[in-house]
Amino acid sequence: MNWTSVTEDEAMLHPLYGFGGWLYAVYAVEVLGLALTLEGIVRVVDEAGAGQLANPGFGLVWLQVLLNLPFLLMAPMKARAMPAVAIGCYWVGMVFSLGMVVTLPSSVDMDASVLARVLVWFVWGAVFTLYLLRSRRVNVTYRHRVPAGNAPAAALPVDGVA
Repeated sequence: MNWTSVTEDEAMLHPLYGFGGWLYAVYAVEVLGLALTLEGIVRVVDEAGAGQLANPGFGLVWLQVLLNLPFLLMAPMKARAMPAVAIGCYWVGMVFSLGMVVTLPSSVDMDASVLARVLVWFVWGAVFTLYLLRSRRVNVTYRHRVPAGNAPAAALPVDGVA
């Protein structure tokens, strides 16, 4: 799609400007992922003790938590860098996760559930990336650009009054 750059004020007048639409669903999936990660941490502490949190193998879990935070914090704030930062963080996390999966000792059984999770990560990563790159709402809100042909002067104010 071709885009026309607009000022922040012009973008704010566009009907698609703001944190809403499908962005709520994408945000909810990321919040759920973080919640499940934190629940897993609590379960490990409950079953094996807090000493496990210092285990070097747990470093990847902490990295995943940290890499989720930029999207979760920047999206509601409408920070312009959010799409690029969120995509970068997601795929950096994927590289580290895949590195861990690929370097597992041969004594660790690679069952179907591990491979299914990796597949889900990749599918979600593709959906997440494509949404943040192609969504009209994301482009208007974070990149301050509108679809070509949507002249900034034609954008309606949020309250619908011309």
